[in-house]
Amino acid sequence: MGRACFFLAVWSFASLGAGTPVEGLSGKAKLDAVLKEISKAQLAVQTIQADFKQTKVSRLLKEPSVLQGVFYYQAPDKVRWEYRNPRETVVLVTAREMVTYRPSERLAEKVELGRNQRKLFAFLSASEPIANLSRHFSFALRDPGGAGNYALVLTPVTHQLKKRLHHVELVIERKSFLPVTVSYTETDGDTTSYEFSQVKINQPLPATLFSLDLPPGVRVVELKLRGSE
Repeated sequence: MGRACFFLAVWSFASLGAGTPVEGLSGKAKLDAVLKEISKAQLAVQTIQADFKQTKVSRLLKEPSVLQGVFYYQAPDKVRWEYRNPRETVVLVTAREMVTYRPSERLAEKVELGRNQRKLFAFLSASEPIANLSRHFSFALRDPGGAGNYALVLTPVTHQLKKRLHHVELVIERKSFLPVTVSYTETDGDTTSYEFSQVKINQPLPATLFSLDLPPGVRVVELKLRGSE
Protein backbone atom coordinates (compact mmCIF):
# COMPACT_ATOMS: atom_id res chain seq x y z
CA MET A 1 0.00 0.00 0.00
CA GLY A 2 2.85 2.37 0.81
CA ARG A 3 4.44 1.50 -2.53
CA ALA A 4 1.23 2.38 -4.32
CA CYS A 5 1.13 5.78 -2.61
CA PHE A 6 4.73 6.37 -3.68
CA PHE A 7 3.82 6.08 -7.34
CA LEU A 8 0.45 7.60 -7.41
CA ALA A 9 -0.04 10.60 -9.59
CA VAL A 10 -2.73 12.49 -7.72
CA TRP A 11 -3.42 15.72 -9.58
CA SER A 12 -4.83 19.12 -8.67
CA PHE A 13 -8.61 19.33 -8.38
CA ALA A 14 -10.43 22.58 -9.14
CA SER A 15 -13.71 23.50 -10.80
CA LEU A 16 -13.47 25.58 -13.94
CA GLY A 17 -16.15 27.12 -16.09
CA ALA A 18 -17.40 25.25 -19.13
CA GLY A 19 -16.25 27.87 -21.60
CA THR A 20 -12.58 27.06 -22.11
CA PRO A 21 -10.42 27.87 -25.17
CA VAL A 22 -9.79 24.19 -25.99
CA GLU A 23 -12.60 23.19 -28.31
CA GLY A 24 -11.81 23.63 -31.97
CA LEU A 25 -8.07 23.15 -31.50
CA SER A 26 -6.07 20.11 -32.54
CA GLY A 27 -2.64 18.57 -32.15
CA LYS A 28 -0.05 20.37 -30.06
CA ALA A 29 -2.22 23.48 -29.81
CA LYS A 30 -4.96 21.47 -28.07
CA LEU A 31 -2.46 19.74 -25.78
CA ASP A 32 -0.95 23.07 -24.77
CA ALA A 33 -4.40 24.52 -24.12
CA VAL A 34 -5.43 21.58 -21.91
CA LEU A 35 -2.19 21.82 -19.93
CA LYS A 36 -2.78 25.53 -19.47
CA GLU A 37 -6.27 24.92 -18.08
CA ILE A 38 -4.94 22.27 -15.68
CA SER A 39 -2.24 24.70 -14.55
CA LYS A 40 -4.88 27.35 -13.84
CA ALA A 41 -6.82 24.82 -11.77
CA GLN A 42 -3.71 23.77 -9.88
CA LEU A 43 -2.90 27.33 -8.83
CA ALA A 44 -6.39 27.70 -7.37
CA VAL A 45 -6.20 24.65 -5.11
CA GLN A 46 -5.44 25.01 -1.42
CA THR A 47 -7.22 21.93 -0.03
CA ILE A 48 -8.81 18.75 -1.39
CA GLN A 49 -10.98 16.11 0.24
CA ALA A 50 -12.23 13.20 -1.86
CA ASP A 51 -13.39 9.62 -1.54
CA PHE A 52 -11.26 7.20 -3.55
CA LYS A 53 -11.25 3.61 -4.77
CA GLN A 54 -7.86 2.07 -5.48
CA THR A 55 -7.68 -0.94 -7.80
CA LYS A 56 -4.43 -2.80 -8.33
CA VAL A 57 -3.92 -5.42 -11.03
CA SER A 58 -0.77 -7.54 -10.80
CA ARG A 59 0.48 -10.81 -12.19
CA LEU A 60 1.21 -11.73 -8.56
CA LEU A 61 -2.46 -11.38 -7.55
CA LYS A 62 -5.15 -13.92 -8.41
CA GLU A 63 -7.68 -11.11 -8.69
CA PRO A 64 -7.56 -7.31 -8.51
CA SER A 65 -7.02 -5.77 -5.08
CA VAL A 66 -9.62 -3.11 -4.27
CA LEU A 67 -9.18 -0.62 -1.40
CA GLN A 68 -11.29 2.39 -0.45
CA GLY A 69 -10.87 5.45 1.69
CA VAL A 70 -10.56 9.23 1.86
CA PHE A 71 -7.83 11.44 0.36
CA TYR A 72 -6.80 14.81 1.85
CA TYR A 73 -4.43 17.42 0.45
CA GLN A 74 -3.19 20.67 1.99
CA ALA A 75 -1.07 23.01 -0.13
CA PRO A 76 1.77 23.06 -0.70
CA ASP A 77 2.99 19.57 0.25
CA LYS A 78 0.84 17.71 2.81
CA VAL A 79 -1.06 14.56 1.79
CA ARG A 80 -3.05 12.03 3.81
CA TRP A 81 -4.42 8.74 2.45
CA GLU A 82 -6.91 7.28 4.93
CA TYR A 83 -7.67 3.69 3.92
CA ARG A 84 -10.86 2.46 5.59
CA ASN A 85 -11.81 -0.69 3.72
CA PRO A 86 -10.91 -3.52 3.96
CA ARG A 87 -8.19 -2.65 6.51
CA GLU A 88 -7.59 0.64 8.29
CA THR A 89 -4.30 2.26 7.28
CA VAL A 90 -3.08 5.85 7.26
CA VAL A 91 -0.36 7.09 4.89
CA LEU A 92 0.87 10.58 5.71
CA VAL A 93 3.20 12.40 3.31
CA THR A 94 4.99 15.67 3.99
CA ALA A 95 7.87 17.43 2.25
CA ARG A 96 10.49 15.35 4.04
CA GLU A 97 8.97 12.01 5.00
CA MET A 98 6.25 9.41 4.51
CA VAL A 99 4.68 7.55 7.45
CA THR A 100 2.52 4.45 7.01
CA TYR A 101 0.54 3.54 10.13
CA ARG A 102 -1.33 0.25 10.51
CA PRO A 103 -3.34 0.33 13.75
CA SER A 104 -4.23 -3.38 13.69
CA GLU A 105 -0.53 -4.25 13.58
CA ARG A 106 0.47 -1.48 16.01
CA LEU A 107 3.15 -0.59 13.49
CA ALA A 108 4.30 2.69 11.92
CA GLU A 109 6.89 2.78 9.13
CA LYS A 110 8.67 6.09 8.65
CA VAL A 111 10.59 6.76 5.43
CA GLU A 112 12.84 9.78 5.02
CA LEU A 113 12.57 11.16 1.50
CA GLY A 114 15.80 12.02 -0.25
CA ARG A 115 16.30 14.41 -3.14
CA ASN A 116 15.05 12.04 -5.84
CA GLN A 117 11.97 11.03 -3.84
CA ARG A 118 11.15 14.67 -3.02
CA LYS A 119 11.16 15.48 -6.72
CA LEU A 120 8.79 12.62 -7.44
CA PHE A 121 6.51 13.42 -4.52
CA ALA A 122 6.33 17.07 -5.57
CA PHE A 123 4.69 15.79 -8.74
CA LEU A 124 2.56 13.14 -7.08
CA SER A 125 1.22 15.48 -4.39
CA ALA A 126 0.30 18.18 -6.92
CA SER A 127 2.74 20.72 -5.48
CA GLU A 128 4.86 20.72 -8.64
CA PRO A 129 3.46 23.00 -11.37
CA ILE A 130 2.53 21.02 -14.45
CA ALA A 131 4.58 23.43 -16.55
CA ASN A 132 7.71 22.12 -14.82
CA LEU A 133 6.94 18.49 -15.58
CA SER A 134 8.16 18.71 -19.16
CA ARG A 135 11.63 18.15 -17.72
CA HIS A 136 10.52 14.75 -16.46
CA PHE A 137 7.67 13.60 -18.75
CA SER A 138 6.48 13.76 -22.31
CA PHE A 139 2.76 14.46 -22.77
CA ALA A 140 0.19 12.98 -25.12
CA LEU A 141 -3.50 13.89 -25.29
CA ARG A 142 -6.33 11.63 -26.40
CA ASP A 143 -9.65 13.28 -27.19
CA PRO A 144 -12.61 11.02 -28.10
CA GLY A 145 -14.63 14.07 -29.08
CA GLY A 146 -18.23 14.80 -28.23
CA ALA A 147 -18.90 14.62 -24.50
CA GLY A 148 -16.05 12.17 -23.86
CA ASN A 149 -13.39 12.98 -21.32
CA TYR A 150 -9.80 13.83 -22.18
CA ALA A 151 -7.04 11.32 -21.43
CA LEU A 152 -3.64 12.79 -20.63
CA VAL A 153 -0.77 10.30 -20.85
CA LEU A 154 2.54 11.11 -19.18
CA THR A 155 5.58 9.07 -20.19
CA PRO A 156 8.75 9.50 -18.10
CA VAL A 157 11.86 10.72 -19.87
CA THR A 158 14.32 10.78 -16.95
CA HIS A 159 16.30 7.75 -15.85
CA GLN A 160 15.08 7.92 -12.25
CA LEU A 161 11.41 7.83 -13.21
CA LYS A 162 11.89 5.31 -16.02
CA LYS A 163 13.17 2.79 -13.45
CA ARG A 164 9.81 2.89 -11.66
CA LEU A 165 7.13 4.06 -14.06
CA HIS A 166 6.11 3.05 -17.56
CA HIS A 167 3.45 5.73 -17.84
CA VAL A 168 0.77 7.66 -15.95
CA GLU A 169 -2.71 8.34 -17.33
CA LEU A 170 -5.18 10.96 -16.12
CA VAL A 171 -8.80 10.99 -17.24
CA ILE A 172 -9.81 14.67 -17.21
CA GLU A 173 -13.51 15.56 -17.09
CA ARG A 174 -14.16 17.56 -20.20
CA LYS A 175 -15.92 20.61 -18.84
CA SER A 176 -14.61 21.00 -15.29
CA PHE A 177 -11.05 19.73 -15.96
CA LEU A 178 -11.34 17.55 -12.85
CA PRO A 179 -9.29 14.32 -12.97
CA VAL A 180 -11.90 11.65 -12.38
CA THR A 181 -9.44 8.74 -12.65
CA VAL A 182 -5.68 8.54 -12.21
CA SER A 183 -3.76 5.39 -13.09
CA TYR A 184 -0.14 4.40 -13.40
CA THR A 185 1.62 1.43 -14.92
CA GLU A 186 4.90 0.29 -13.44
CA THR A 187 7.79 -1.09 -15.43
CA ASP A 188 6.88 -4.64 -14.41
CA GLY A 189 3.40 -4.25 -15.89
CA ASP A 190 1.49 -3.84 -12.62
CA THR A 191 -1.27 -1.24 -12.88
CA THR A 192 -2.88 0.81 -10.11
CA SER A 193 -5.85 3.09 -10.68
CA TYR A 194 -7.64 5.59 -8.45
CA GLU A 195 -11.20 6.73 -8.97
CA PHE A 196 -12.21 9.90 -7.11
CA SER A 197 -15.70 10.95 -6.05
CA GLN A 198 -17.39 13.36 -3.64
CA VAL A 199 -14.59 15.87 -4.31
CA LYS A 200 -14.52 18.97 -2.09
CA ILE A 201 -12.22 21.84 -3.04
CA ASN A 202 -10.78 24.58 -0.81
CA GLN A 203 -12.83 23.72 2.25
CA PRO A 204 -11.07 24.06 5.64
CA LEU A 205 -9.28 20.94 6.85
CA PRO A 206 -8.22 20.45 10.49
CA ALA A 207 -4.46 20.67 10.99
CA THR A 208 -4.58 17.43 12.99
CA LEU A 209 -5.18 15.50 9.76
CA PHE A 210 -1.56 16.04 8.78
CA SER A 211 0.04 14.80 11.98
CA LEU A 212 0.02 11.37 13.62
CA ASP A 213 -0.40 11.07 17.37
CA LEU A 214 0.65 7.46 17.75
CA PRO A 215 -0.73 5.67 20.82
CA PRO A 216 1.59 4.00 23.34
CA GLY A 217 2.90 0.63 22.29
CA VAL A 218 3.10 1.34 18.56
CA ARG A 219 6.39 0.12 17.08
CA VAL A 220 8.06 2.72 14.85
CA VAL A 221 10.40 1.43 12.14
CA GLU A 222 12.57 3.91 10.27
CA LEU A 223 13.40 2.96 6.70
CA LYS A 224 15.44 4.50 3.89
CA LEU A 225 14.41 4.17 0.27
CA ARG A 226 17.00 3.03 -2.23
CA GLY A 227 18.38 6.00 -4.13
CA SER A 228 17.17 8.51 -1.55
CA GLU A 229 20.41 10.48 -1.43
